Amino acid sequence: MSIPKLIVLLTVAAIVPACASLIVASGAGALPGDAEDLTGVYATEITGSIPDTTDPLLGVNMFIIDISNPEDFSAITVGSPFGITDTVLALFDSGGFGVYLNDDISGANTLSCLPSVVANPCSSPQPPGIGPLTPGIYYLAISRSSNYPVSASGEIFSPVLSTDVVGPDPTMGGNGPITGWDGGAFTSSDTDLVDYDILLTGVTAPEPATWIATGAACALLAILRRKSTNN
Repeated sequence: MSIPKLIVLLTVAAIVPACASLIVASGAGALPGDAEDLTGVYATEITGSIPDTTDPLLGVNMFIIDISNPEDFSAITVGSPFGITDTVLALFDSGGFGVYLNDDISGANTLSCLPSVVANPCSSPQPPGIGPLTPGIYYLAISRSSNYPVSASGEIFSPVLSTDVVGPDPTMGGNGPITGWDGGAFTSSDTDLVDYDILLTGVTAPEPATWIATGAACALLAILRRKSTNN
């Protein structure tokens, strides 16, 4: 391989993570200490799988995300013939403290949605004072219904209805950071389905100064892949 070509490939390899919008989860744990770090990529969609289990920790995937626009942040699970149909989504701040949680989108839809203030994909609005308030690092978790997070003091969130969008409950365990999951997963007809798909808005995109370089690298990568396929 020639030196110029090697330099080009190394440059593309350094920039290519910013090209990604679809992230395939790999090694995501259930707690902040073993969450999968997605802060280096522009994640607008996350796909992955949760094992066919009621184990409270094995039944969760958690991700570190960088929210650039709190008012625009949202996360929604979307269905497929092979996907988990009954999920929970929960967001935590950089210290592991609960921000908000949703179990069911509606009475007829057991997927989950964390609403935004603007361009909201959820059927429910974002309640006042609930949701991410400042840009920065957060933890996004997906679990099976109704495997909810707990702190050392108890349940972090305590929705009355499964369709509620709720912030942390200070009368329970909402004043402490997450330490585990309660394992209250239902045994239902979808427990043999393991795949999930999360759509995100409001996460950090590449800086404007890097848009041109990133775009060029992504285009170059596509050309290189096309040439490799044709050869």
